[in-house]
Amino acid sequence: MRILGYKMKMNRKFMIFICIAGCLLWGSCSNGDPPISETPDQSDVEVPDKDYLVDNKPSQDCNYSSTDNRLTPKSDRIQFTGQVFGEDSLTRFAHIMNRCYNCDGSSPLIISRVTIVDENGNLDPGSFTIRANPLEDGPVSLQNDEEIGIGVSYFADRWDEHVRYLRIESNDKCTPRFYLKLIGHTKPTGQILVKTIDDDDPYDDIMVFGDVKEEEINRLEIHNVGTASLNILSMSVSMGRSNSTNEPGFFISEAPPPGTQIYPGNNIEVKIGCRNDKEFPTPLTGELSILSDDPTNYGENREKRIILRCGPDAGEAPEAVLECEPDEVSVLQWSVLDGSKSVDSDGESTSDLRYLWSFRSTPGGISLDIVDDLNRAGSPLNNDPSNRISRAAFQARMRGEYIVRLIVINSKNVYSSPAECTVEAVSDDDLMVKLFWDNKDADLDLHLIAPGGTYGCPETSCYYWNCSPQYDGTRPDWGEPGETKDDPYLDNDNTTGLGPETIYINKPANGTYRVVVHAYDLSSGPSTAIVKAFAHADEMMSRQLLMNETDTCWDVYTIEVTDGDGEKKNLVYKAIEPAEAYPCERPQQN
Repeated sequence: MRILGYKMKMNRKFMIFICIAGCLLWGSCSNGDPPISETPDQSDVEVPDKDYLVDNKPSQDCNYSSTDNRLTPKSDRIQFTGQVFGEDSLTRFAHIMNRCYNCDGSSPLIISRVTIVDENGNLDPGSFTIRANPLEDGPVSLQNDEEIGIGVSYFADRWDEHVRYLRIESNDKCTPRFYLKLIGHTKPTGQILVKTIDDDDPYDDIMVFGDVKEEEINRLEIHNVGTASLNILSMSVSMGRSNSTNEPGFFISEAPPPGTQIYPGNNIEVKIGCRNDKEFPTPLTGELSILSDDPTNYGENREKRIILRCGPDAGEAPEAVLECEPDEVSVLQWSVLDGSKSVDSDGESTSDLRYLWSFRSTPGGISLDIVDDLNRAGSPLNNDPSNRISRAAFQARMRGEYIVRLIVINSKNVYSSPAECTVEAVSDDDLMVKLFWDNKDADLDLHLIAPGGTYGCPETSCYYWNCSPQYDGTRPDWGEPGETKDDPYLDNDNTTGLGPETIYINKPANGTYRVVVHAYDLSSGPSTAIVKAFAHADEMMSRQLLMNETDTCWDVYTIEVTDGDGEKKNLVYKAIEPAEAYPCERPQQN
């Protein structure tokens, strides 16, 4: 059996207080379950008494002696609140301790198994996942006052409350199976659903008008299938627009005014028109863009795009085919965008096609060039409808999701429907820190300082001016000169929300780094700074501090980086004590 390395000693008086509180909270220790063997039943389907499951009440008399090990959690539940629909939560931890009065160390508490079950005890994680399991390498032994942390996350895939139980099995003689409640709550938000009600498939995000030879009007409905109001911010024909009654293309006949609000369960109707040349009608392809405040699924529906088709043989437009190679890259690597399999309306011809390359979205909205794969130092191809390059490329400058779009145009100037591919840029996540805060009118900044570096110095400190894509400061070159994987990156300088701001390094050079929070502007009131630390994408620590004054700093962590086994580095995060804010100057911006 493995003895866990991370342990915490408790003050004796505090331990006695918690034991008394535990008895009051979970029932008297004089009523217990029968003891079970050190090797619990590994059956996949177990149906304990429901009261025992929910309340952790032992089923028969059981008395602890002063030398008995007792499994004691710091809390009886993990609760996830305010989760956005379609998104994963951060990892939250259940901290489990062994508490007894007079353990001699010869017979430790043995945690043998951790699972997630439903209210009947059946193995069913639902929308919860164990992200950090200290039992991955086998059972864990805990001496008196030693502690382990079990990390759980929640995926918000439903609007109603979602409940499961973290079952912790041990050789605790009175509570061999402890059930810790997991509760998931999804934040009330609006969620958009668009239906093109005048064509054969109202759910395919394509509006087909048919053989329009002059003008025709179709209807679509915008539904709110969420649990809070949905605001329609704007609506426009983003491709193939008709600007006058004599110009072929698409137009909005009746558009909702900006800021139109749709209540949960309601919908509005919009009329979209197509104009064609009545003497020489041609197939037309366009696109309708609907912007809303739908935050679900990482905001993927904030801009809803509907393909518009009309005219004779509207289905015979050229076809764009796009492949990303590879679809997952490390930060600063290149992804090749292959549109060479695109064809004209005959399904075969490729010689007369032109290629319109663009990004639908990038992490943080950063601007990037799409270039010729054979000439990556050449001119950008973005939004140039005249180019003939079928195989392009881009360099992922920061971690996150890139959605690339390709439209092909034939010799008759007929546009295809867009083809899209998604490239996920991942960092090796050796080092990552995130900053959140709770006052939307506050502006806090995250800083990472290189080994031997100084706060606010552009060469040795990473912050908004030199590390984020929004500003022009010279990027820091840390570690090996010219190597980029050991340099820091800041995803964005968040000045109008609650964060997060994230700094990461793919392959940090060895040394001791420092994490600092700077209160850039607290003129509208104090704010609590929350800083989470990650190693190899696993959350290691979380700290918070109320910051009251502008131009104060908080030294949060040191991060010691050393060589590890294989390609990954060893990272040791240590909290800087005491946690307090102190006056500091603003960083340099030159």
